[in-house]
Amino acid sequence: MGILLYRKSYTNMPESNLTKKAIALSAKELTKEKPYDKISISDIADRCGIKRQTFYYHFQDKYELLVWIYFNELFAPNMEGISLENWDEKLGAILTQMQEEKKFYINTIKHAEDYIIQYMLEVAEQTFEEAIDKLDEKSHLKNEERGIFARFFAYGICGIIVEWAKGGMKMAPEKLADYMREMLEKCKQAVYISDHDRQ
Repeated sequence: MGILLYRKSYTNMPESNLTKKAIALSAKELTKEKPYDKISISDIADRCGIKRQTFYYHFQDKYELLVWIYFNELFAPNMEGISLENWDEKLGAILTQMQEEKKFYINTIKHAEDYIIQYMLEVAEQTFEEAIDKLDEKSHLKNEERGIFARFFAYGICGIIVEWAKGGMKMAPEKLADYMREMLEKCKQAVYISDHDRQ
């Protein structure tokens, strides 16, 4: 399952990636000191030991940097090889990593919420669209219905993750992933029972 959600391709820029990683590390360090919305480009550049122009060579703004971090450090590595059989394990890995770096993820979810939620929704919706396509091999659902179900599941998953983060990530990642797996299994069964009744 491919993830094509980071709008700029940096796969052919290995040297540039070293600078991006250094910029990302500096931004993450700063989130231990102040809210992300209070961190300036100058703060990040100074911490990284680069000029502001160098930052802008790599990123349009600090929110594009944030999406780059979420994609390259959280979603892409943990969602490699995701399937209907293992998606809850992959989700558990994402939640575990978020908990291990909870200061960064709680800070950015609280103080850059609109950007992060929109990005997470894009990731989740694409994932569920592909999962529903595989599940619905006999085309019980119309295309419009598939899109609605994908958005429904995406908003549900993302909403739970955001509230979990805002609440201090108190529930164990594995337990939360299990709850979401059970919830989606029940929803899936309800959808196909209802669909069978309509046949």
